Amino acid sequence: MRKPEKKVLGIWLLQAIIPTLVLSALATWPLQQYTSLTGFAAFVSSLLVLGTFSVTYTFYRYRAWNFELKEDHLYLEHGVFRKVYSMVPYVRIQHVDTQRNVLDRLFSLSRVVVYTAGSRGADVTLPGLVPEDADSIQRKLRDVAIESEDRDAV
Repeated sequence: MRKPEKKVLGIWLLQAIIPTLVLSALATWPLQQYTSLTGFAAFVSSLLVLGTFSVTYTFYRYRAWNFELKEDHLYLEHGVFRKVYSMVPYVRIQHVDTQRNVLDRLFSLSRVVVYTAGSRGADVTLPGLVPEDADSIQRKLRDVAIESEDRDAV
């Protein structure tokens, strides 16, 4: 089983900052109204609680992420509160992309997006890959998808 690179933690933590700040700001008024805290103290208190939750969640999210290229399918495990175990048969793969957004480039990472035949949850993403690994995985998935074209999807 493979995990994303540890640098993906930085991306996930940065992605958690804005929701944490917004929720802390929203929690400030009720805390101020129903406790003896001042506005600033209420904001800092909610920021500490929600920030601790965000950081903890991000580390558990990383620990839960695993994937493996098996003989006839791509296997993924992820999720903190709701565990997801996915098997993507190579015969169902339509195409494979390598993507790098601004944060990925900032941390020198890439992601591989696998688009599959089907309507529900028709794509899966492998986050936090070194660009060379992402290109290698993309080529491997492309090759095995082409090889399995002759086989039945069921």
